[in-house]
Amino acid sequence: MTRTALLSGLVILGLGTMGLAQTSGAPPGLPESELEKLQERLDQQAEMSEAEEIAEGDFLNFDLSPEVDVSKVERVPSAALNRPNRTCEPTPEMNANLRRSNKPGDRAYRDIAVYLSTTNVIATQDCTCAGKIIPHEMVAKFEDRLRRELDVDVLTPDHTRGLYEAYERQIKIVDAMCGEY
Repeated sequence: MTRTALLSGLVILGLGTMGLAQTSGAPPGLPESELEKLQERLDQQAEMSEAEEIAEGDFLNFDLSPEVDVSKVERVPSAALNRPNRTCEPTPEMNANLRRSNKPGDRAYRDIAVYLSTTNVIATQDCTCAGKIIPHEMVAKFEDRLRRELDVDVLTPDHTRGLYEAYERQIKIVDAMCGEY
């Protein structure tokens, strides 16, 4: 029954569209000269000056990520064994902490984990999953130390914003060293 009603609706819609396509000239109540003026204005608005095209191109290519010079970064030997981080299996404790998102401090934990991961890859020049996956205990220790230093019970993204920004810079270095992080 539902399939028949849906099919009937599509047939009616198709017939109505065909009927509209067959009508010519201006829509009812709109003189032909007004339609031409409207089309002319639309054509003018669609044309962009060279400066507008350049500005649009600059806007579309705008990169908000921080500038990092990786011109002197060389591929490391372990780059041949590189696997993207998303394919690496974290420890069960870390996996549980990375996947949840409704508990206070979860975002801060993830910021710390990715910061430590990229830091470790750069320091050890290990592009394998072993270099990218940081044990939960290390992340928890770092988190505890940061909470003590800031004298807070729960870390918020405001507390770890600097770590995340460092991660964004470091990921470009890791990409140059290893390939896809």
